[in-house]
Amino acid sequence: PYPGDFDRPTGIPATLALTLPAFFFKVALGIPAGIYAALHRGSGIDRAVMMTAVAGFTVPSFVLALLLVLVFAVQLGWLPSGGQDSWRHAILPIVTLSLGGAAVLARFTRSAMLEVLGQPYIRTASAKGVSWRKVVTSHALPNAAIPTVTILGFMVGTLIAGAVVVESVFAWPGVGRLLVVAVANRDLAVVQCILLLVAMTMVTSNLIVDFLYGFLDPRLRAKGAHA
Repeated sequence: PYPGDFDRPTGIPATLALTLPAFFFKVALGIPAGIYAALHRGSGIDRAVMMTAVAGFTVPSFVLALLLVLVFAVQLGWLPSGGQDSWRHAILPIVTLSLGGAAVLARFTRSAMLEVLGQPYIRTASAKGVSWRKVVTSHALPNAAIPTVTILGFMVGTLIAGAVVVESVFAWPGVGRLLVVAVANRDLAVVQCILLLVAMTMVTSNLIVDFLYGFLDPRLRAKGAHA
């Protein structure tokens, strides 16, 4: 019944069609940028990454969405400004959702890496002649992953709730837009169901993060074994 290049989902599938690719791009952009900035602390690239991260973190999602529409849809005419007629309609919402999360991940990853790189065992490993690449991959990254996993767990928990504003701006028929319409129409049953779904997603993601803590940090497994 829908024209276009693909069958258009609604509700949860429509929201996941935006948030899952956005989550992938957050990780693919934010974590490597944070690691690279930490390993090149004080350099021009480090400052550029942090300035970009601060800008991406502080700009509200609806402002970023409107700016992207103004540039790429209105002025350049490369992409549609809203709707769900083809895969091209998903590009701007995915980019909007990705940039803010990537900025957060870059900042937290950089801070976690700098904290770990300043620990005595890093200096000890370097003094023993261990190659810097191995020090980073075998010692620094696993320990810096714990706070990063915490942020990733929060982002997974907000996959549905985080798209409310973006779906409204781009007229994307997902759960976020449904929540806005339900609140406007005072449809309390729909609002309660969506909020319950969001709460269940948050609880599940937090449980997964707790299990990942034990996998990443052997000290936690040892404490659990002795408890």
